[in-house]
Amino acid sequence: STMSAVDPANYSYQPSSSSLPTSLIRTITLGDEEVETNLILQLFSDRIFISITQLSGKVGSLLLCNVEESIVDNSTTYNVRTLLGTGVSSRGGGGGGEREVSMREVLVRRLAERIVIHTRKMAGVSETTILGGAEDGTGPIAPLLVGVGLKPGGSNLSVESFNVLVDAAMELYQDGWKMSHAGGMVGMEGPD
Repeated sequence: STMSAVDPANYSYQPSSSSLPTSLIRTITLGDEEVETNLILQLFSDRIFISITQLSGKVGSLLLCNVEESIVDNSTTYNVRTLLGTGVSSRGGGGGGEREVSMREVLVRRLAERIVIHTRKMAGVSETTILGGAEDGTGPIAPLLVGVGLKPGGSNLSVESFNVLVDAAMELYQDGWKMSHAGGMVGMEGPD
């Protein structure tokens, strides 16, 4: 049998639209200084990725949150860990590193909590009902991967700015969720 050679100059790969993540981008301004903050959402079949950055498109630190539910004691556990980045700023050697890490972890956990509540609502149950996840230990939501890149001093976010970030990220997630569950490429032009 002979193999036909593919001419690389005339070959182009076109991925199936079903294999591409639902992707949305939004820009908000934050705080009195009106710091431009970019929010990026990508909903993959097995992951949720959200980037919150003020660093010209840089991801910043990458955190992962896995959510587990127990039907035994009706509890929900949020495991947040930093995958990339230490959280300790190399500039201005103050003691703000620990606080910055804590703020990022709280931000990721708050997002995960809100996404779990949204998932429960979409499943038609109350906000506190345990969905149980699958027998393989997966939780009520896909693992949540969050890139947090805030300008130095980001741990000094006001409560108001923190809540604006969480609300904006959640609104983006809900819009992406609607798109991915609409049964088609809503608002997207397909080939004629």
